[in-house]
Amino acid sequence: MKAALKRIALMLLTSGPVYTMLRKYALQDDPITILCYHTLRPDNEPLDAWTTLGVNAFRDQITLLRKTYDIVSLDEALTLGSRGRPRAVLTFDDGERGLFDHLLPIVEEEDLPVTVYVATEQFVRDEPFWFDQVMNALQGAGETLIDLTDHGLNKWKIGPARGKTRWVQIGLVLEALKARPLADRDRLAAEVVAQAGPATDGFTPLHPMTLVQLKELAAHPLVTIGAHSHGHELLDQISIDAARISVARSRELLQDWTQQPVHHFAYPNGNYTPALMAMLKEEGFASATILEDRLIRTDAPALSLPRIGVGRYDSFARFKLRLIEI
Repeated sequence: MKAALKRIALMLLTSGPVYTMLRKYALQDDPITILCYHTLRPDNEPLDAWTTLGVNAFRDQITLLRKTYDIVSLDEALTLGSRGRPRAVLTFDDGERGLFDHLLPIVEEEDLPVTVYVATEQFVRDEPFWFDQVMNALQGAGETLIDLTDHGLNKWKIGPARGKTRWVQIGLVLEALKARPLADRDRLAAEVVAQAGPATDGFTPLHPMTLVQLKELAAHPLVTIGAHSHGHELLDQISIDAARISVARSRELLQDWTQQPVHHFAYPNGNYTPALMAMLKEEGFASATILEDRLIRTDAPALSLPRIGVGRYDSFARFKLRLIEI
């Protein structure tokens, strides 16, 4: 019953005059919409991860946006005024290989400007981020028990359900590891992988692009490369000096690899503080993005621009509501 009522409410809110009225109110001050994605995968790939939006779902979203928005680059959104229609910016975090396999062809086919924020350490190490390692490991059929009580954490049962239910279970593990000190995360992620057992077939594991792929992506004129820290550290959990080193290292590597200037930054996990904003200003960044699922109003600081997160389990109706801050 609850699910049926939710579907009815979504249908009412996203259809006809009701949605038109809500959209008009949300966009009345000509805000900028920045959407935050992570990576793309085939719609039917059995990978239960919110970060992996289906290719066809993404295409449907682009079709919807182009009916009523101008999809523009981040630089254009921040420096040029409105051309009479709302402006939308598409951003992708981390640098996962689905951006080369699936996003780049769409960029070319659809003449689609995008910004890709890259965390660089995993490119140097040529291995998945700790969180991608955990997501890869917890895709196995049946039920998996993860027990980290020896490390002061909990036990979790993952599965046997698939889809959003499994993702919620995986998310609990990820949030618990995020809360631990930086030095512990790789070790705890390795423990999760060990307890999860043999690798699962049937999907393409999450993994960063190769350097060759990153360079080809960055060379496309519609792709803007931004920094996303070196080790994907939660920058509010480390010292300002350590954060500055991570940010500078990320930018240095990206500029060396792509032979392009890097002016934009995305805080890992959206975590930011006034001190971090001041540091990025000192480092000369033109913008920095957070999350918070809000539109950008005229008073938004350039170094904490909100974005709206979009993922695999957002239905088309849910996406339409996210665009108007509902």
